[in-house]
Amino acid sequence: MRSCTDIMKIKIIIENNPSPSDKDLLSEHGFSAWIGCGGKCYMMDVGATGKWSENALKIGVNVADVDYLILSHGHIDHTGGLSTFLRLNTKAKVIASSKIDNYSYSSYRHIGKPHDLTPDKETLSKYRSRISYIDSDDDITDNMKLVYNSVSRYAVPYGNQFLKVCGVDQKEHQYMADDEISLALTTEKGLVIISSCSHCGILNIIESCCKSTGIHQVAAYIGGLHLIDNQGAAGDDIKGIADVIRSKYPDMKLYAGHCTGSSAIEILSSELGNQLETLYSGKEIEISSATGQIF
Repeated sequence: MRSCTDIMKIKIIIENNPSPSDKDLLSEHGFSAWIGCGGKCYMMDVGATGKWSENALKIGVNVADVDYLILSHGHIDHTGGLSTFLRLNTKAKVIASSKIDNYSYSSYRHIGKPHDLTPDKETLSKYRSRISYIDSDDDITDNMKLVYNSVSRYAVPYGNQFLKVCGVDQKEHQYMADDEISLALTTEKGLVIISSCSHCGILNIIESCCKSTGIHQVAAYIGGLHLIDNQGAAGDDIKGIADVIRSKYPDMKLYAGHCTGSSAIEILSSELGNQLETLYSGKEIEISSATGQIF
């Protein structure tokens, strides 16, 4: 893979955490990011609703100019705004796992009936000609690669146990995050990895991206970590995750948000110090592809 030759810009369109400085920006339990690199525009996910489009207008993202939309996985908090995107953008290639078309998703985290996380199947059907389904790692460009998880060295997030899927056999199974796709971008100083929810576990995902690209230095990791509060705070070895990051990826900047609980952020902040920053709606990250400098 070749590296980007200019400044890579990343804007968090919508996130769980509200902007600390702009009260006009919306937040929700969802994720959507815009990436500008190599003269093209990309988006990763479309939040839980169409609210992301209001933020996009406010932070200077021209939705009509987006060339590629990547859906990281099927959960509604990442696909819920798809119909809004496809209405506003008539040219982008949409890339997703083929499994999202066959899976129905649900969460049993809270007491009572399961919460439906299934994407809008009517939208997937209506715009089928615009969606490219992939089942293995795929190069978007020479410096951008979509990566499925292939490493199981580390524990997956505790919160996954509350998630179920129903496939073509019409039987409910444990969610294995086999539909989850991460984006690996190449810079001179290593990979910039965007993984919206990290259901496969941040450490497994990093190693999967390194293995797939052949690049073993990581400049930044951006996304949700699925280290949830309450049950998850007790079930995940967050300090252990921080220990591995500090020892194996000491130069990696970690931008964590979305499904990363406040307890996890507190522990990661204590352990990683300035290596960690918290995401929020409107957050902007610039990375010099020539030097790897993040600012």
